[in-house]
Amino acid sequence: MSPAGPEDLDALLAVARAAARAGARTAAAWRAGAHELLIEEKAGPDDLVSQADRDTERAVRAVLSEHRPDDTVLGEEEGTTTGRGGVRWIVDPIDGTTNYLYGRPDWAVSVAAADADSGRLLAGVVVEPAVGALTEARAGARTVADGTPVAPLRKCDLSRALVELNFGRPAQRPLAGPAVGVLLPRVRDLRRGGSAAAALAQVATGRADALWAPGLHAWDCAAGALLVHRAGGTVGALTGPTPGTWPPDGDVLAASPALWTQLRELLARVYPAAGEGDGSPGSDSEDAHVTGPG
Repeated sequence: MSPAGPEDLDALLAVARAAARAGARTAAAWRAGAHELLIEEKAGPDDLVSQADRDTERAVRAVLSEHRPDDTVLGEEEGTTTGRGGVRWIVDPIDGTTNYLYGRPDWAVSVAAADADSGRLLAGVVVEPAVGALTEARAGARTVADGTPVAPLRKCDLSRALVELNFGRPAQRPLAGPAVGVLLPRVRDLRRGGSAAAALAQVATGRADALWAPGLHAWDCAAGALLVHRAGGTVGALTGPTPGTWPPDGDVLAASPALWTQLRELLARVYPAAGEGDGSPGSDSEDAHVTGPG
């Protein structure tokens, strides 16, 4: 059984916060000496990893191991460490590694706790070190940004919406142009920040109004999805909302409820129906069995 009461959830959130802050300190320390980093390509030139990513994940895992030694941990760089506890931790040590390595501000450390059986999100923290922002949430409570509860997400006017985009996996990228074409005439403007975790925190805190990010992994979006949920927003795939968790196919639309419905209708003109095309992670991906609640 995972923690369910308010005190249990507060304790989980405190661990997530401590772990994310430890990761942020490690990443920031490496950033000061970024010229010394050995940079590698994983799946291609747009998928980078460095020693900073690995050391940051180890810093996060060290905190989780100290406070929750029996839990399972899924991290982008070190895969899954299986435990017998009722919580699964989902860690992205540096989401937006390319931005990080180029000295751009949109990158984040993301730590989430989910029920190990149901996938229900219990606690989540996203730290954006370059802008000094920490956004956190736990089940049953309002999202908090730097100690202050956020305003509910209620925007209705799509023409005044600032929308963040992610271009998706390689097979999805040819649809990026049509997506821009269908959105741009109808919204205030589009942005391509390059970090889904940061973008979800920005939606939850009103620094963006929506995010369309196909092709994500669990570690990219688990914490951020909870931030949007607990700010009163809607998170889901084009097949429908996923209350309390993240979309199992990794295609993430997040916004206020009114904007979510309007954006879903527009994007459905461009992207294949569920089960067609390249809408879900391959079966050989590290997180294929944990990309959603099932």
